Amino acid sequence: MMAMLLALFTVGFTACSNDDEPKGADIVGTWQYNHPDDEENDDYDLYYQFTKDGMFHLVWKSHDESSGYGKRSFFVYHGTYTVSGKKLIVTYDSLDPLTGLAETSEGEYSVQGDRLMFLGGEEPTFTRVEDSVIEPYLNAVPHPC
Repeated sequence: MMAMLLALFTVGFTACSNDDEPKGADIVGTWQYNHPDDEENDDYDLYYQFTKDGMFHLVWKSHDESSGYGKRSFFVYHGTYTVSGKKLIVTYDSLDPLTGLAETSEGEYSVQGDRLMFLGGEEPTFTRVEDSVIEPYLNAVPHPC
């Protein structure tokens, strides 16, 4: 009887600990794109930020005044995300400024320590950075939500 109660307690305890960590908790944070050594166009920075509340922000920042619109420029996109297993589903709010239509994309990802990798295709990698790196850009553009 005692062994049965111990086994039941152990199973119950294990089940509770799995519920404590929400799906996708490993992706929460700010990630900077790692340019491959052979990439010719590395005059920009690209960041993704995933928040605990299911929001994401993408910041693209130019290093070069000759790119984009003739000055150092940046773009910020916002949206929501969900995680199902290791599948990341991202919905951009008004990705197309002309139509105002949202766009959804999905793909698998892997987080290993401070590295984020989107799987399939070229498998770009990102490194975790401090959230404060992109805060000036997030605050400079009105949030659509």
